[in-house]
Amino acid sequence: MDKQQILIVDDAPLVISELVGFLRDEPYEIFTARNGIEGFEILRKEEVGLAVVEMGIEGMDGLTLLKRVKEKKIQTVMLIMTDLGNMELGAEVIKAGAVSVFDKPIEKDVFLARVKKYMPSQDIWKTWLESFLEANYSNPKLRFEEVMRYFRFSESYGHKLFKKHLGMPFRMCLRNVRLTKAEEALKDTSHTLSEIAYLCGFTSLSTFSKVFKETYGVSPTTYRKK
Repeated sequence: MDKQQILIVDDAPLVISELVGFLRDEPYEIFTARNGIEGFEILRKEEVGLAVVEMGIEGMDGLTLLKRVKEKKIQTVMLIMTDLGNMELGAEVIKAGAVSVFDKPIEKDVFLARVKKYMPSQDIWKTWLESFLEANYSNPKLRFEEVMRYFRFSESYGHKLFKKHLGMPFRMCLRNVRLTKAEEALKDTSHTLSEIAYLCGFTSLSTFSKVFKETYGVSPTTYRKK
């Protein structure tokens, strides 16, 4: 199983070294960045589950980075660390999208507890992709480009995510969701075949009938009778 990815962003080499040391025995792939711009580029390109970001980093501070991540819909959990001890600032950071704020200096046990608490499930991308398909399968015009726009990932990265987390390309995943919904409708509703095809996102009854028979071995009419 691939390791979950974690990003540490701080302009102090000693802090980065310390936090990397805390994680040495943990099952994570670790990325580091010395400023906010570099950190943002890593978040755009890599499948980072959790980022630990210093509030006062150069180039793009922690608050700005949080807002950019939210704006671009990057699916990364954000932890903010600071040595300011400012409660109002902490509230602002949480409002901007951070899940937690903790003060420096950082104790190892506290740091590891936060990381383990907030690191997303290994299958979080599987959940997000399946939820998107579940919410949009009935749209007959749904294309991969819309998934790319929604999640803000590139075409190559998106294909990689579907293969890695759902085991097949986007088109096959979408077809399978539509067929599953159609099968349920054949068993549990009195809709006509044309209505079922339309409600499940198929562009025509003939397409629905053909794909259904290829998958289940019988036509939708025969399946319903059984």
